[in-house]
Amino acid sequence: MKVEGKCYYCKEKYSENSISRHLSTHLKTFEKEKLSNKKSYHIKIKGGKVYFLHLLISEDQILEDLDCYLREIWLECCGHLSSFEIKGTRGLNNWLLDRNEYGMDTNTKIGDLFKKGLKLNYKYDFGSTTCLEINIVNEYSIEDEEKILLLSRNEPLKNLCDLCQEKSAHVLCLMWHENETMFCNSCKKYHSKKCSEFTEYGEVKIVNSPRMGVCVYEGGTIDIKRDGVWKK
Repeated sequence: MKVEGKCYYCKEKYSENSISRHLSTHLKTFEKEKLSNKKSYHIKIKGGKVYFLHLLISEDQILEDLDCYLREIWLECCGHLSSFEIKGTRGLNNWLLDRNEYGMDTNTKIGDLFKKGLKLNYKYDFGSTTCLEINIVNEYSIEDEEKILLLSRNEPLKNLCDLCQEKSAHVLCLMWHENETMFCNSCKKYHSKKCSEFTEYGEVKIVNSPRMGVCVYEGGTIDIKRDGVWKK
């Protein structure tokens, strides 16, 4: 599946493989024009095979701020536990637990931890876990008014209805059905006639998130326009 993201600065769309390089050209120009004593970090976050975020985060932010942002744009459903781990280590962070015993303190400043090339693992919900990979792409001597700025995000995936194969899919059925999983608003009526669980508790909205269809997740509160379905 071809996945694209729109650049925050020029509003053009680029493939996932080229958007990092493209964003770096804007950030380097911005650094030359508005050099700052403060540092900001360009980070890429991957969820599954197709979902991605590119963020610019200030050195003054802490891990808890990044945790809150990820919850608001991609994850939050029931206030589950979460954790940050440097790739290759194991640990658990939460206010209920002893931070010294269970890993990275979420009060850690971004500027004290992040550096180019660092990779982190992030987990949300230790029951039905959503795992993310965080890669520090680069650091720049710049500062933006937005302490966490959304540079790019994968555009809504091109999901077609499994029945009509013509309209965009709007809902997902959590019940297993061979070759039938996603439905447009018209075809979901036909599906509900043969799947009683669909109407009762199997129907969920399609959202632009790796948390889609898990627990009771129904979408984020940041960048709502791109959190919806693909439009033909």
